[in-house]
Amino acid sequence: MIRPVVFLDTSAVMARYVLKYRDQANNGILNLRELDDEGEAQDLPILKEWRSAKALLSRFKGTATEMLKGQPVVLGKVWIETLPGNHGTPWTIEEDEYAQAHIRTRTCLIPVPQTYTMSGEEKVSIGVGMVNVVEHRILHCEVNFSAYPRTHLIVDVRRPEE
Repeated sequence: MIRPVVFLDTSAVMARYVLKYRDQANNGILNLRELDDEGEAQDLPILKEWRSAKALLSRFKGTATEMLKGQPVVLGKVWIETLPGNHGTPWTIEEDEYAQAHIRTRTCLIPVPQTYTMSGEEKVSIGVGMVNVVEHRILHCEVNFSAYPRTHLIVDVRRPEE
């Protein structure tokens, strides 16, 4: 399942990423929030200095209340992922406790034609700035059939209590 939720202006984050932070990525991943020893997500030091990323996450939280039907938004892990040209991620089903407790969103920062997010039987080329809920508890992957890298912002949000 892939469902568009809301549009966010990502231009400031994308520009700063390209100019300053892209080289800090490790194997195409730049973590902004990670789990601490108690399993709670915490901001990493990079967010203290990267004001446009911090502001984008604040705007994300403001718009995500619609996605959660008015319930409080609690961010989980957040990272920026670059998928090189002519590459893909393995087909995966995330079944651990963390995956069960979180909703995964993907927002395109740097688009490339012929790049797809797949979840279950759905295949979508995510547009720049469009926040999409991507079901990661079923078979899913990312593929990039172009020669150029694409970059997404991935934000996990704690699933509301039912």
